[in-house]
Amino acid sequence: MSSQQRPSIREIDRRLGEAQRALNEHHVSFANEAKAVGELYELNIGDTEEIWPIILELLGEIRQSDYVGAHPPLKSIEPAIADCELYAFAWESAKFKKKMYLKFAIKDGFFYYVSLHKDRPPSKGR
Repeated sequence: MSSQQRPSIREIDRRLGEAQRALNEHHVSFANEAKAVGELYELNIGDTEEIWPIILELLGEIRQSDYVGAHPPLKSIEPAIADCELYAFAWESAKFKKKMYLKFAIKDGFFYYVSLHKDRPPSKGR
């Protein structure tokens, strides 16, 4: 498979499963907590610990076809997850009743929150 075809639907499904397992096992962290606090504030989530069960619920809404990340996935520049692949999704959220955007990375069995907010698609691509 050429790198331009990555990630495959199967690979995306595997990453979503890894994310759910990590969240279920409370293996979670923020790639950049300072950035996350602002996003959570916009979603009316005051305590950063409240986000993990919400993300787990949101992952249940996401389908492989909601992947909007790069092909192949971009690598993070955040120190905590440097060089880890980033997986981004945009979908109509039943929970938030609007189109949402979630980006995360998986590293050593941990789910790393990169971004969660109302979808703001760029004018050309992502």
